[in-house]
Order: sequence, then C-alpha cells, then structure tokens
Amino acid sequence: MEDIKTKALQAHSEGRLVEAEFSYRILLEQGDDPDVAVNLGALLRSQRRLREGSSHYHRCLKRMPGQRKLILNACNCWRETGESAAALHWLRHALNAEPTDTELRESLAETLAMAGETAEAIVVYEAIVQSDTSRIQSWMGLGLIHARAEKLEESKDCYRKVLSINPDQPHAKANLLTILKQQGEFQAAQTLVDSLSKFQQKHPDIRKAVADLRMAEGDCVTASHILAELAGDSPGKPEHWLNWAASLKSLKFTVAPALILKRGLQYNPNDNNLWLALEQALCEMCNLEAARKICAFRGFDTDIKSSEQLFNRQFLSLSQTQSDELCERRLEWAKHWEDGQKKKSYGPLWPDLLLEPHTGRRLRIGYLSADFCNHPVGRFLLPILKNHDCNDFEIWGINCGHHHDWVSEHLKEHCDHWLDCKFHNDALSARLIADLRLDVLVELGGYTSGSRIGILVHRPAPIQLSYLGFPAPTYLKCIDGWLGDKVLFDGLSQVDNKAHRLINIEGGYMVFDPCGTLPLPVREPCERFRFGSFNHARKLSDASIDLFCAVMSSCPNAELILKSISFHEAAEKNRIRSRFKKAGLATDRLILLDWIEGGINHLQLYRHMDVALDPIPYGGATTTAEAMWMGVPVVSMRGEGMVGRLSASLLHYAGCERWVANNNDQFVNIAKNLESQGPRTSKKRLQLRKILERSKLADGARLSSELEKIYKTLRQDINPY
Repeated sequence: MEDIKTKALQAHSEGRLVEAEFSYRILLEQGDDPDVAVNLGALLRSQRRLREGSSHYHRCLKRMPGQRKLILNACNCWRETGESAAALHWLRHALNAEPTDTELRESLAETLAMAGETAEAIVVYEAIVQSDTSRIQSWMGLGLIHARAEKLEESKDCYRKVLSINPDQPHAKANLLTILKQQGEFQAAQTLVDSLSKFQQKHPDIRKAVADLRMAEGDCVTASHILAELAGDSPGKPEHWLNWAASLKSLKFTVAPALILKRGLQYNPNDNNLWLALEQALCEMCNLEAARKICAFRGFDTDIKSSEQLFNRQFLSLSQTQSDELCERRLEWAKHWEDGQKKKSYGPLWPDLLLEPHTGRRLRIGYLSADFCNHPVGRFLLPILKNHDCNDFEIWGINCGHHHDWVSEHLKEHCDHWLDCKFHNDALSARLIADLRLDVLVELGGYTSGSRIGILVHRPAPIQLSYLGFPAPTYLKCIDGWLGDKVLFDGLSQVDNKAHRLINIEGGYMVFDPCGTLPLPVREPCERFRFGSFNHARKLSDASIDLFCAVMSSCPNAELILKSISFHEAAEKNRIRSRFKKAGLATDRLILLDWIEGGINHLQLYRHMDVALDPIPYGGATTTAEAMWMGVPVVSMRGEGMVGRLSASLLHYAGCERWVANNNDQFVNIAKNLESQGPRTSKKRLQLRKILERSKLADGARLSSELEKIYKTLRQDINPY
C-alpha cells in the first residue's frame, strides 16, 4: 500500500492527475487514510470538480470524523459550493475538541462571513488578533469583511496592520490599492503603485488591482493590456476575462468583447457571470436569438441575485417586443430586488428630519445622475437647469458618475449646489441626500450603466420621481411618479400603464439644447439620394435592418449611410455589412462612416444624409434631435412602450408628426415620398432648423415651467407635520 501511495503522490506532483486519482481511490477503498482523503479532495478541487469534491468530503468525514486537516480542507471546498451549514457543523465539532486552534477559528470566521453572520465573524477574528497581534491571515480576513460591509476605513486599517507586520505582503497591498481606488484616492493609489518593487509588480493580485485602477482613471487601453496578460497566465479565473472584455467595451469595441468572453467560457464553462456578460455582448450585437438561448439555458430570468443582474435584465429587455408578459417579468424582477434592498435599508430617511413648510422659501429640487457630462441625459437636462426659476427653486446636482467634461461644467454652473456621491455607497449617499432636506428628488438613470437608483430605496426625499434616462418604468415602489408626455404614455402596455403614477408634461418631456453654435445645415454635393442612421449599431436590430432594406428596395437609386462609435472596430464594420448583405442590400449601396472625434465634426456629417431612418423597436432621441437641428427629416415609427416612441414624441412636439408611421408600410411610404423630392437642399435644411427653433422641442423655458408646476403640485400634497 505504501508503494501505491508513493506512486500516487509522485503522479500528483508531476501533473498525471488521472493516474493519481485512480491510485487515491484504490487506497481509500482499502482503508481510512486522512492524508489520501485530503489529497484526493485537493485534486478534485484543482479541476473545479466541486460537487464531486463536496460528496467526497462528506463520505470521508463520516468515516474519519475527528481529522482536523480533513475538516479544514472540506470546509475550503464547502465555502466554494455554498454549503456553509455543513462547514459550520464540522468546524464547531472540531472546536469542541480543540477550542484554541487558530486555523479552525479562522476557518469558522471565514465561513460565518460567507453565511452572512458578519457580526459573529468579526467577533471571532477580533478575538484571534487580540491574542496574537501578528496573525496576518486573521487581519486579512477582518479587512475583507469590513470591505464587504463597505466599512472601508476599517478595512484599510487592517491591511495597513498586515503591512506593518510584513511590508512585502502582496495581497494586503493589492487590497489596499483596491480600496484607495474605490474611495477615489487616485494619487495615494499611484503612490502605492510607485512604491512597489519590480517583483511585487508582477504579482497577479497586484496586477489585477492596477488594472482596476487604470480603468477607474479612464485608461482602459493600459488596463486591457494588463488584463489580457492575466487571462493568459490564469485562464481559470473568470474575473480576468470579464474585466478584459469590460475594458474593451469601454473603448467602444463590440465584437472583441464577445470573442474574449467565449474564450473565457472555454476555461470556465459554469461561470454565470461570464454567461451573463456574453448574453449582454450578444444583445449589443443584436444577436437576440443567441442571447435568449443563453438566458433560457442559464435561468437568468428566474434567478436574479444581484443589482448588476437586475440592471442587465431590465436594460436588455428594451430590445424585445414590449408585451404584457415581458412587462410582468420586469415587474417581478424589480419587486424581488427592491424587497431585498429594503432588508438592508435604513429608510425611509426623510422623516428623520423636520420637513420644513414650503411656504415662504424656495422649493428644493435634486437631480440625481451618473451622466452629468456629454451624454444624452446631461444634454437634455441642461436646458431645464438653464431655465429654472431661481427665485422659487433651489437646485442640487447630485453626481454619482466618474466622467467630467465641458458639459459637466455647464450643468454645475446652473445648479445652486453640487453633491458628489460617486465614491459613497448607497446608504451613505442616501444619508447625505436626506440631510439636504429636499422637497423633490428626480433620478435620471433608471437601470442604465452607472445608475445609483438603489439610493432611492432608502427614501432620502419625500417625493421621488423617475425621468429622462431610462425609457421604461422602473416598477419600484420607492418611485412616486414617472415623468413623460402623452405621446410616450399612449404606447404603454396595461402593466406599464399601472407601474407608476404617470405624470404628463404638457408640450413634451424633452427639449434639446445644441450647446453652442451649430454648423450650418448644408448638403454635400452628391447626385444620389441618401438615407441614413447615426444611432449606435446596437439598435440595428433584425427588424430595423429589414425595415431599412424595405425602404432601400422601394428607392432603388438611393444609398444608405450609417455611423456608429463602434465602427472604429474593423470586425464590427464587417459584421454590419454582412447583416445588410444577408437582408438583401447590395454592398455598393451601403456606406459606413468611421468614428470621428468632436461633437461639431459629428454634426457636420449630416451633410452626407438627406433623410434619417429611426431604428425599431428601440428608437433614438439624441440622434433624432440632432438630425432635425441639422435640417434632416427623420422617419420614425409610433412603436410599443416609451422605448418605441422616443422619436415619435420629439417629432410630434417639433410639429413634424407627418414623418411618424403607424406600421412598416407607412414608414416605407413616408421615406419614399421624401426621396421623391430629391436630395435635400441647404435651403430646405435651414427651413427645418427654423421650424425647430420655434417649436416646443426648443423651448427650454416651457419645459422648466411645466416641471416646476408639477413639483409644486406634488409638494403641496405632503404635510410637513
């Protein structure tokens, strides 16, 4: 038997795992050997055969219940499989015999933390470090618990304690670097990076932390190079593939992230986060059928566990037909998430403070957004802020985004106060907002990227409204009303119509401010008539491409011109060309423009287009407004839900409803009629701009006044006593 054991150990050390496993199993059939049991469990875990490993440990501990090393290894496995009850049972069994065993106590604390028993885990760790202040593993565990609880200062103290014991401890430096990044202390983080030795800089955890720091700083190019190396070095770690794909997505790549995620799944076929990210990437490519298969296969619609999953599900559903069944599912997702968030909430917070009577003072309005920058939300908000009555209203801009540019400066200029929450968690942000004693809080993000809608679950304001950024209801009870207009609300399903109190803004819910001097709306000399779309390619659904191709078929002499920020990627341009070719459009009739730097340069490209085609089912808003300001008519569909009527609303309130269709045939006929008038001259373009300038779509004072009436009416319904 000893000979078999020696050969098994040698095979294991040399990577001949099949041979080692076979020998280990023979040895365990012959008798109880705890060392062999531990080795076989470790082998199974190394191959990520966690279920087999768990069953193996359960069997062996029944046969060898008092083996300390076996219990410790079993608990390592069970923490990975989520079997905290089994781990706690055996750890407490072992601690009855050896109550002062530090390794057993550390394993107990780690398991308690995993089971959500945070307070008890902290007690165990603190007892260990009080008796042995040099115990690095316990300080690390304690720091991790504090970080998970978002007690970042306490977590930093723990990691600094580790570094006082061992200045070269790489995990502590990596974790400290991560916290500094989370708190926005980029200079301190860089100082820590500069202090690293060349050897430390090569440590995987530190390299990952540096990559995360670079992404937070906006240097996604450097981050992508680091993450590509990490994925190559450790392909079995799904977070490297996820972050690599995310870094390229931030750089506006479309095809490459999907390919990276597929490669990651070859090494990590059971990782739900990779599957979820791939589903999202496929939706970005309008490959909805493949995305639906992943959703059904992985059960994403029925097992939403995190805020990230909820945001993804809600946002991705906008690309689908807005049926009652889909809306019911979205409602259930939101309810489940909100109920979970309420269990962690300290709200409602606003009643903790005396709500002052509103008579005799300015009404306090807060706008909450991650998009106070050159983003559609920021640009549509700007004319509202410019025109608010500063005698009756006091305005707070509550920023939770990381991007800052010239639009940010304009937005900040037109706010009375500015609160930055981007480095605070939801609970702390809600507490800070509650201290402002706002009358109305308007969230502008919904389930879009970077949104902090979780803040509203804590109820920091007596009136909380949803507006502008997300073209669908949030379904959250913490939202008191949904701001829109008649055109948008008329397309709602029965479910969405009841999701919130619908608050109609007379004259339309948007105003577009070009933000400065616009280029003249001229026509580039070109004999052929050109349809076009400058919407992001993610909106080019199969339905959109079929509709656009139907227009092109009815206008055989016309060309189609497309522009998307994703077109800087050659593979993306080839993919789009292939989809249109498959739908029947000749390659020589399709023009794809490269991405171009600068807003003015972008607007000048409308000189190449005569009529814009709005995609379905997710229409445009900014692109529609920009096209019309540049004198280009937009043909749109009066679709389903708010998401399908964004352009229809803009066209209606701009006085251009004649370009809004009710079905595909009308869409094609409107486009054909416009094409029959020939290329759109500079004179006609300027005429359309002048029509727009006189319309409700350009009247910021009108929109601000309507919102102010709404805020006053809602505020009067709240009794301050």
